Parts: sequence; structure tokens; C-alpha cells
Amino acid sequence: MSAVETYLDLDILINGGMDTFLLMLIGRIIHLPVLPSRILVGALLGEIPVVLACYSTSPWTTLSKWAIPFLMVGAAFPTRSLSTFVKASVGFWLFSTGLGGFVYALWGWAQFDNRLGGEIVSLALNKVWILPLLALVWWLMQRFWQGWLERKSSLEQIIYDLEIDFGGENNGVVRIKAMLDTGNQLRDPLTGFPVILLEEEVAATSLPDHVRSFLKIPWKDCADPWPLLWKVDPSLVKRLVFIPFRAIDRQSWLFGIRPERVTCFDTKGSREIHATVALVSQVFSSEGEYQALLHPEHVQKGGE
Repeated sequence: MSAVETYLDLDILINGGMDTFLLMLIGRIIHLPVLPSRILVGALLGEIPVVLACYSTSPWTTLSKWAIPFLMVGAAFPTRSLSTFVKASVGFWLFSTGLGGFVYALWGWAQFDNRLGGEIVSLALNKVWILPLLALVWWLMQRFWQGWLERKSSLEQIIYDLEIDFGGENNGVVRIKAMLDTGNQLRDPLTGFPVILLEEEVAATSLPDHVRSFLKIPWKDCADPWPLLWKVDPSLVKRLVFIPFRAIDRQSWLFGIRPERVTCFDTKGSREIHATVALVSQVFSSEGEYQALLHPEHVQKGGE
């Protein structure tokens, strides 16, 4: 059996071209910034397994084939969001697997040079079932990935970045993501401002000391907690508020804070909104996609 000649420069050219195409495709689908310089760096990282295949042992080559794609995606699309990185990595893996398998099969079945990798490509009849099984698994995974993208895309249309300044002595600013909640009709009973519902745990470290001290008082045990504000410190009425809401069998209260400033960031830029922030103990999103709920007026007319 004659030896198979491999041209490293040709392998690098073909592999680099395909990696560049796949990275650009993933960027367009997920709506990530496609920067030529970063795509080039990602494609160059993709050449490492090609070089190792020629000059290194099998374990290092195999390891690089698993690790390098993550480095490629990280270099091409730098992001602090783990979810975005995972989406891009899964998409790159799916497309490269599907495209690579198609090219491999087409090359082998077309019998270029009658060989592929030194061995004649053949498919026994009793193993034909492997092809539709692999195709089904790949199709199911890409359908799951597409559904994931669609869900994330729909959430991104109703999720906004917020910066809330509580006026704390040290670091009174908290930056969170808030989802538009059309069912949120709560208002500050004194100012009339629409209310933002915020997870208490998220805001804990940014609250002023006097607010954290007041939260330690068992105000939830009181049928009417308003007198506590006058008893502890009458000046707190300017910053703190109790917002009534109707529970299933009784009326209850939410602890509210009037922040120094609330800034909302969206596709049009940034703007300040008028809002009172109510703290709640529950977690809104188990996946951490957002930590607060916006009032509809904050989106419609800035909460003015």
C-alpha cells in the first residue's frame, strides 16, 4: 500500500478557510460583532490541531481538537456572558460537525484517489443504520440549539440593563438586568412613581447602612408598618416607603426605597427614569437572566 502524501500548506489553507467561514456564520446567526481581526485570530488558533497532527503524538492532537474550538470562539467573540459563550461554542461545534461530516462522506464516496486517510472508504450494508442515526442526533441537537437561540432572542427584546444608585456611603450603585412585566401595576403610594421589583439579595450590598439597619427590624410582623418609620427615624419617610399589594387572602406590604437615580440602557442609549424600588425575597429567574421586573410605563414613556 503506497503512502499518502499530505501537504501542510494546503491543509492549513483549507482548514483556515472553513474555520473563518464558520466563525463568521456563527457571529451573524447569534448577532455578535464580527471583527475581521478577531476572526483571523480565531482561525489561526484553529490551525494548531493541523500542525500538531503532523508533528506531534496522537494524545496531544486529540486534546487540541477538543480544547482549541473553545479558544477560537473566545478569541473571535470576547464576551463576559457565559451564556453567550456557550451558545457560540455549541453552534460552532454543530456546524463544524455537520459540515465536516458532509465533506468527509462526499470526499470518500466520490472516491477521490480511491482513498481517504490511507484507507478505502466503504460502508457495509449492516452498518447503514449508523448514518440516519447520526443525522437524527445532529438534527435534534441543532433544533434544540435553535430553540435556545429563539428563546434568548425573545428575552433580549424585553430585558433592559439598569443602573440603580441607592446613595450608599461606599458603593451604592447596583447594575442589574430587568425584564418588562406588563402585569406590574404597583406605584409609590406617595409620589405615584411606577415601582421596580428587585431581588433583595442582589441589592443587599449596595443599600445604605441606615436602610440595612431598618431591614433587620421585624416590620413584616406588623399589620401596619408605617408607624415604625416615625418611631425609628422620621427622616426615613423621605427615602423609604411601604407599598401595599393584595395577596391571595390578605393585604400585605413591600418594602420600597426611593433611589437617588435610576438609569435604563437600551438600543437607543441611556435615559434616567423615575422609579421607586421595592425589594422582594424571591428569585425571578432561576438561570440568572434578570434580577428585577420593570413597570410598563418605564418602557412606554420613561416612567415620567
